[in-house]
Amino acid sequence: MPCSNNCDWRNIFKMKKIIKAIKTIAGIPVKVVKGFGKFFFEIAKAFKRMIFSILYSPVLLSIQAYKKGLIIRDYVMAKVDYLDQESKKWHRFFQVLTSPYNLLLKLGFNPAMASGLLIAGGTVTTGVVANEIIQERSFANGDAGVYSAPSEFPDEELEKRMAWRKDNPDDNTLRIVVGKTAVETISITDVSINNYTNSTLPSGKTEALLIDGKTVGIDIGELMFDRVTCKSLNVSNVKAHKIVIKNNISDGQSIAQTAGTQRDLRISGGYDMAKELITTGSRFDRLWLDTDTATTTPKVNKLILSNIVTKSGTCELKNLNLGLLTIQYGTFGHDQNFATKEFVVATTTNATLWEVSDNIEVLLTEPATQ
Repeated sequence: MPCSNNCDWRNIFKMKKIIKAIKTIAGIPVKVVKGFGKFFFEIAKAFKRMIFSILYSPVLLSIQAYKKGLIIRDYVMAKVDYLDQESKKWHRFFQVLTSPYNLLLKLGFNPAMASGLLIAGGTVTTGVVANEIIQERSFANGDAGVYSAPSEFPDEELEKRMAWRKDNPDDNTLRIVVGKTAVETISITDVSINNYTNSTLPSGKTEALLIDGKTVGIDIGELMFDRVTCKSLNVSNVKAHKIVIKNNISDGQSIAQTAGTQRDLRISGGYDMAKELITTGSRFDRLWLDTDTATTTPKVNKLILSNIVTKSGTCELKNLNLGLLTIQYGTFGHDQNFATKEFVVATTTNATLWEVSDNIEVLLTEPATQ
């Protein structure tokens, strides 16, 4: 029997159920996608909060402020150093201009000749010359005298006690006396010793260059002996951790490589350690570094002797305790005879490590007087 109206409603109801089921099935991927999108969005928000918390954290802000402070500090200090150097140059320039005595010394005259010329010429009085000699001498200016390291100025008490210039009024010796105060650096470069006109070794002295620790010795972290010309070089009673001897020429050489047990050595002195004594570009009759203490071993972290020309007297390195000794590019000799050894490292010198290379024997004469 054909369906009535009730049959139509049943069909419509079934169709609605089918459509609802289809919508439910079709909506599943959309909900999944929305769920994942919300999940990733929450992760992104959390990551963003983490980044901002790092960027604006007190530690990072402190680091950034510190780095900016370093840049400002370095800029200011560079300007301060530049102005300080310029100030020193101008100060020294005007000192030379206003001091005929110092000007004559820079031109190569010894103190006695400079004083004589000024007095004879009527440029200044004897009192002014004496005042300049006493007041203006300093290590940095390359003035002769007896210096108690680390003082930049000559020690009048030491000069009196050691009778400096008593027997030889024309003595133009540079003497450094190392005492109880540790010194970071002593540097003497671009110097001529006893090889200029009217220069002579002080009475009774045979060494043009003498580095002597005497009985107590001197502890030196590093001794650089570079481009030094000597009538002869003798190294004796030296204990070193390492000795490097390279690229030297000599008129006869004898290098004894005696094994030792010296530990490596560097000097520290903390707040009370003296910074430096530096001189460059001077002429002297003699260069002498020693000590006046018999109980305390003096200490120097670095001693630099570079581009030095000596004449007539010998060069001596003795009674020293070293971390590193370097002798390089030197010229030692004068008599054109290989049989007489003029570069000698004695058997009393020993080192834990030796490095000896490219040292050649050449017939030599002393340099001409300048």
